[in-house]
Amino acid sequence: MKKNLLTLVIATVLITNISYLKAQQDPYVTHYMFNRTMYNPAAVGAGGKFCLSALSHYQYTGFEDRTTEFYPSDPSVPSSKLGTATKSVGPKTKMFAFSAPLNFGTDAGGNVRNLGGLGIALMDDKLGYETSTHIKIQAAGRLPFSDGGALAFGAEYNILQKGVNGTMLKPLALGDPRIPNTQVTENHPNYSAGVYYNNPMTNSASIKDVWGGLSVSQIKYQQYYFGTPPYAFSDTRKHYYLMGGFTMQGFMGNPNLELLPSVMIKQNTVVQFELSSMVRYQKKLWGGINYRSMVDAFSIMLGYQVDNQKSRLNGLRIGYSYDLTLSKLLSVSSGSHEIQLNYCFSISIPKPPIKRILNPRHLDKNPNLD
Repeated sequence: MKKNLLTLVIATVLITNISYLKAQQDPYVTHYMFNRTMYNPAAVGAGGKFCLSALSHYQYTGFEDRTTEFYPSDPSVPSSKLGTATKSVGPKTKMFAFSAPLNFGTDAGGNVRNLGGLGIALMDDKLGYETSTHIKIQAAGRLPFSDGGALAFGAEYNILQKGVNGTMLKPLALGDPRIPNTQVTENHPNYSAGVYYNNPMTNSASIKDVWGGLSVSQIKYQQYYFGTPPYAFSDTRKHYYLMGGFTMQGFMGNPNLELLPSVMIKQNTVVQFELSSMVRYQKKLWGGINYRSMVDAFSIMLGYQVDNQKSRLNGLRIGYSYDLTLSKLLSVSSGSHEIQLNYCFSISIPKPPIKRILNPRHLDKNPNLD
């Protein structure tokens, strides 16, 4: 029992980044294939529609911090908290994003010409007692090709605020000036860039909606200082992302089935990849699996989307995933849960009506008639 509790304390210390650990900083989500702008700014506006996205990811549900059970004599810990575990200290990510295409005119085939996109995103990520709040502004320009595909280049300006709830670290910070004992925050700007290709229609009769991209985030190295005198408590590192996928129609010879495989490779201090495969039925119901490397997680995904041109909810997609933790953390948590929502729609500006002015009859009167 004591060994398990000690393991929890050590894990909590690592999660709170107290040891200045250079670990994965950007949050990851299971539904990355439906939230591509979260990792690549060049993907904004790629679908030619206005899109709203929302996501909530709860990782390691049930993970607790039982530090106070090991510091019963610490005078800084209120007696009401002695022996009481702090619940739900596992990572939590919440995101909301909006993107809009830059559509100008039509091409030779009468299709709307999409020349790029703009986007804004808000993201809140909690890792133990550390929080990271992102405010992202994104822009992309697209170079269309004659085969229907396009190559986009995008950039992102990110105001990143990091904070630490030092009041929860008191049992670990007695006499340590490097660890704050109050709530502290600091923010710095950062940048991301990427390139993205997509082609909704290909020369293949069965392969459609091919997409892929390469991006880098946290381009500028930033240090966050907390405490008095200030100490560097956290810093940022570059993250590289390579992802792609496609849609295969007529899966297993059934015209009602589609296969949607995708992959994402991530690199900062380590390399990690995700392999996903989903099957969609009549463009409405879908389900699939996802594997995250480094013995991290195996996921099950389920969802539904509206595919009815006459419905106002056409383009609405909702999905849920459950991540079964493959590491020893499974013994102290019940896995991870994620729910995400996408809604993409078009806005068409109606053409102005043709104005016709009819003259009264007497203005057309024959001048020879009196």
